[in-house]
Amino acid sequence: MDTQPELFMRDPRTGQLVPVERESRADRIAALFSMAYLLGMMAFFFWALFDVWIGRFTPLRWLGYNTPTDLERLNEPILILLAYAFLGGGLGGTVNGIRSLLTWHGEWAVFERRYVWKYITWPWLGTALALIVFALVRSGVAVLGGDLVTERPEEINLRQTLSTLVVGILSGYGAREVFIWLDAQVSRFFRTEPGEQREVPDLLGLPLAEAEARLAKEKLSLGEVLEQDCERPEDVGRVLAQSPHPKKKLAVGSAVSVTVGARIDGERSPRLR
Repeated sequence: MDTQPELFMRDPRTGQLVPVERESRADRIAALFSMAYLLGMMAFFFWALFDVWIGRFTPLRWLGYNTPTDLERLNEPILILLAYAFLGGGLGGTVNGIRSLLTWHGEWAVFERRYVWKYITWPWLGTALALIVFALVRSGVAVLGGDLVTERPEEINLRQTLSTLVVGILSGYGAREVFIWLDAQVSRFFRTEPGEQREVPDLLGLPLAEAEARLAKEKLSLGEVLEQDCERPEDVGRVLAQSPHPKKKLAVGSAVSVTVGARIDGERSPRLR
């Protein structure tokens, strides 16, 4: 029985070959729904940007923020810039979704309906990423030559507003790259340095007191001390075995156990009495 050969397309963002199938009727309906949704979100974000620009904050008023105190707080610089970052991220995520749909559905006709959820969440993922990036950048980095926030409210100007908006748009549009960047920031910020390590010295044949001093010099400690009968008097009180073995690396403060020689007649070394 003849089978249709498997199709492969190269993802324009990652450069990887991806196995695909021709669209079914349900896939085309899902693609049209996704496009209609994204175009509606784009219209919403453009309207919301204009609404913030003229200082109305209509969606927040709908939620009941209508008192004079509320209106005063809505015009605080940090909230205005947060609004531009949020809406810019949503707009960037929406544009990215539309670009993806035009490629996978419009050009190649290989859209799969199981990816609808990705297009639904794309604008809101962009808003979240934009706010995260805005907070990180505002904590100490200047973007596009302009500070994201200033000391006095009246100093917020067009350049700073557009800088914040651009940061939001780029964060939403480049979600994949932002995730990689955020992973790097998390790894750098929460990096756990390995503890300082020291090499275990060779203690064999040393008197117990000298062995303890040698360990202290290496910032290690003396652990359990065991006794072992010995035949030679010169081995009494000296280290016959150690654990861990010499040359092994241990974290600073780790303990090294030793076995010390004792006479067969039961005479204990002075250190162990």
